[in-house]
Amino acid sequence: LQIFSCPARVSAPLGKRIRSLCLAAYRSLGVRDWCRIDVRLDDAGEPCILELNPLPGILPNPDANSCFPKAARTAGMTYDQLINRVLDIACARVGLEA
Repeated sequence: LQIFSCPARVSAPLGKRIRSLCLAAYRSLGVRDWCRIDVRLDDAGEPCILELNPLPGILPNPDANSCFPKAARTAGMTYDQLINRVLDIACARVGLEA
């Protein structure tokens, strides 16, 4: 049974609902800069947030079970680009020039 897939194998409308749900959780919990949100589908296929991790693992080794860098690689980002992007977001939030 394959329960983890990156990117998730879901329809476009379901992907849109998942993104909307995650963004609402991110904003309502006051998370800043980055986080990892774990989502599962219930028996009816509805997305449910399992957890929101405001400090996810960021191991650079592709063989390590570190989901945040894995998602970034899937989106076409290198590890260095991921780390720099997070730093850029944090710097912008506090008014520093990156």
